[in-house]
Amino acid sequence: MVIFLSVPLGILAAFLFALPLLLRSPDRTLTISLSGLPPLLALLLLVPAHELLHALPLPGSLHSPQLVLGVWPRSLLAYVHYHGELTRARFLVVALSPLVAVSLLAYAGLSLLPSLAPFWLTLGLLNALGSGADLLAAALVLAQVPRQARLRNHGWRTYWRPADSPPPALPGK
Repeated sequence: MVIFLSVPLGILAAFLFALPLLLRSPDRTLTISLSGLPPLLALLLLVPAHELLHALPLPGSLHSPQLVLGVWPRSLLAYVHYHGELTRARFLVVALSPLVAVSLLAYAGLSLLPSLAPFWLTLGLLNALGSGADLLAAALVLAQVPRQARLRNHGWRTYWRPADSPPPALPGK
């Protein structure tokens, strides 16, 4: 279900990333190639950078003992997991920081190093496509979690509680 919902969000994010570039283009087209070195390099750099950008705004950042960076080879997934609680606002920043940061980096790269345009364009588009699940998580939290709530992940589930209530014991602990 997550894939079913997140793929259209990733496509929408990629379209929105490309839209300003299309509007600036004299012939309203963008051409990218998904073969060769630029896309491969973009993908190899993107996956760890995307996950690190999720980890940076967490409490304690990369030094937090509650942070887990991992790779799930069977599913071809890299991930960040945080064992502690987050405010709703912090959760949203963590979820959306890779999309915002990599998009801004790609736009800056297109302006400052136009000779590397295929790399920057591919980096921005792949990151936007891969951010669909992050956008879904942010949308669900915005729609379902009160502003002052605190959130905690446990496995694939995210729980929230009002900020003024004591933290409950986690399932299985």
